[in-house]
Amino acid sequence: MDLAVPKIRSVRDQVYDGIKSMIVSGQIPQGSKLQESELAELFQVSRTPVREALKTLKDDGLLESGSGKGLYVKVLTPRNVEDIFQVRGLLEQFALRSAIPRLTQEQDRYLLELRAKFEPFRTYTDMDAYIRLDIELHNCIIIYSGNQFLKDLTDRVYGYLQPVRLFSLSTRQRYEDSITEHIGIIDGMLARDTEKASSILQTHLDIAKENVLYILKNQVSSPPNF
Repeated sequence: MDLAVPKIRSVRDQVYDGIKSMIVSGQIPQGSKLQESELAELFQVSRTPVREALKTLKDDGLLESGSGKGLYVKVLTPRNVEDIFQVRGLLEQFALRSAIPRLTQEQDRYLLELRAKFEPFRTYTDMDAYIRLDIELHNCIIIYSGNQFLKDLTDRVYGYLQPVRLFSLSTRQRYEDSITEHIGIIDGMLARDTEKASSILQTHLDIAKENVLYILKNQVSSPPNF
């Protein structure tokens, strides 16, 4: 008898997911020093899986070594942001151009549902909910391309940017414009107008990059230890 054995995630993987989520959400800010002992106590595990998880997070590019001992949450520099957005633009543009000719009626219906969800945010201030919707649309573009390897790559790129995602919505006007841009991308996809959707997507990414760069260059912060 063939049985489907459920995959059991190791303690290391669970700790990895937990720390990564805290970094991506900003709960552990950029520049924070991570202490194995404190994390082990937080997750109620030994220091071994924490050490292994931290090593993987460093390999992923989310952590970096400090001047002394220990690992720190990587601080994005303007150069990092330029490089990441360049790669993100290449990946998302390729995904968009691959996705549009492949769209099915079911996917069209889902895009219409997403479109309807954006409009209420013009008078709504739940930024966390809006960012989740933003991520959902961009993930749809990647998934609808049909390229699984592309999804793996963009997941990693999005992980780098997630801690500063709010920076791209730094003003009320930018927030409003972002909604309009997302709706425009969807309209272009539904109309099978690749050039329109591609142009709006590029504008959306370029402005987001400039806002993140502006905030990074002007902010002053003293990250805590963790």
